[in-house]
Amino acid sequence: MNKTHICAGALSAAVLASALFLSAGCNKNETSGPGQSVKPAAASAVKNSFQEVTSQLDPGGNLYVYLSTEQWLAGLSDKISGWRELVKSIPDVKSQDQQNIMRVFDVVTSLVKHSGVEDISGVGISSIERETNFYHTKAILHHYKGQGTGYLWSMFGKSAHALNGLELSPASSAIVTFSDFDFPLLWSVLDKEIAQSGIPHAKEELQKVPEAFAKATGLKLDQVLASLGNEYGLVITLNESNKVNLPIPGHAVEVPEPGIMFVIKVNNDLIFNRVDELVKDMQGIIKVDKDGLKMRTFPVPLPLPIALRPTIARSGDYLFVASSDELIGEALAVKAGKKPGLQSTEEFKKLSQGMPQTGNQFGFVSQRFGQTWKDVQTQLVENSPNAQAGQTEFLKKILNASAGSAHSYSVSANGEEGWVSSGNGNQDPGKIVLLPLVVVPATLAAIAVPNFVKAKAKAQSNSCINNLRQIDGAKQMWALENKKAEGDIPTWEDLKPYLHSGIPKCSQGGIYQLNKIGTDPACSIPGHVLNQ
Repeated sequence: MNKTHICAGALSAAVLASALFLSAGCNKNETSGPGQSVKPAAASAVKNSFQEVTSQLDPGGNLYVYLSTEQWLAGLSDKISGWRELVKSIPDVKSQDQQNIMRVFDVVTSLVKHSGVEDISGVGISSIERETNFYHTKAILHHYKGQGTGYLWSMFGKSAHALNGLELSPASSAIVTFSDFDFPLLWSVLDKEIAQSGIPHAKEELQKVPEAFAKATGLKLDQVLASLGNEYGLVITLNESNKVNLPIPGHAVEVPEPGIMFVIKVNNDLIFNRVDELVKDMQGIIKVDKDGLKMRTFPVPLPLPIALRPTIARSGDYLFVASSDELIGEALAVKAGKKPGLQSTEEFKKLSQGMPQTGNQFGFVSQRFGQTWKDVQTQLVENSPNAQAGQTEFLKKILNASAGSAHSYSVSANGEEGWVSSGNGNQDPGKIVLLPLVVVPATLAAIAVPNFVKAKAKAQSNSCINNLRQIDGAKQMWALENKKAEGDIPTWEDLKPYLHSGIPKCSQGGIYQLNKIGTDPACSIPGHVLNQ
């Protein structure tokens, strides 16, 4: 999980909404001309974290926002607890329902108090275009020194460390993300809060989880949690030297061969040994046990467009699960210095300029991934059997205008004053905020409107066909009661007694022709045909 996303998520509701208003004015400098004096900066009447937050931001760019939060977050748990009295005053609430509501209030209050949310004193974000189409962005989730003791400030990493995941990233990496996360802490928080909640059956249901986990895996939950090293990674590669054809309906898309690898830092062999035990009698499994590497590969005997050899391995401090043993071997070769890795590529060197060397999370997205994804989408649009010409052209323009070739690198770190995220990329953060507001509704409209028109036409056609069935039924009744033979033609006046809702009308204005007995009635609108 990329901490940039965490910080961005915390900022998005307040900061990004404020950004549209503030970014236009926050960078303006007061200038003095002849006969003018410089206006002194106004002092805040209440304490805030402006200096602490803005000292870590980059002024003079295209985005610069600060939002103080300590006035409305301080004592939040007490405020939530105080709202209990308001709920108690609601009339006609059953005693049991009111008790359950109070328990929920207790849980929320406890979570807020122990999470560290109340320690957030301010948030900030800045972006500056250091070169043409090269933006450096910073985001701050701040608390004062000596504060930040809740699990918000420790679950995702307590202190910055070397970005070891970079040493496991091959040069062909298109997406890489590594993040600290304390699963044992998460489980202890859930266990404690639910146990204290008093919510009926909640504690009993939670206590069943370890038993169910052991039954499904053959391992004890507490032992698995203790075996985790609290660092997790995802690596997606695109092998440009080997192109593969991915089949899609009516077409095949040529893309660089993809690969995927999950990386888990572990303290022992518990998980690997359990998997090894489960597959020891499996036919065709390939085993490797040498030079500090334990690896088990499961070849897939199917004709697939990509090399799929599911593999699990244990080496050093890490457990690997990958789409092929070759990918794990390449990652270990990079770590050993036997092969150039992601850090040797020109793209990464450019994106990592001026970036922190330590952190708790980092994320990398290559331009190759965006371009490949964009090519696939374009070909899907072009080869869609149901797409109309105008709709196809519109969607292609949207794809061309979107961040199809976006690339970025970000690092987030937990420090003595909170979380600080830094990022380099070719996308203007201001446009990233606004683009979804325009593109998403427009794209949905481009897809939904034609489909709505089709659905409406289909409904009208079905309605007309139902009318034709009624007319045909009336013809049969008229012929039966009046001893009419095939070839006789009724009139509307003849059929009125058998059309209890009156003479039906086509919703699209079609004209009905009764036709003779033995021939279906017809509508003048093409496609409105009985028994089609």
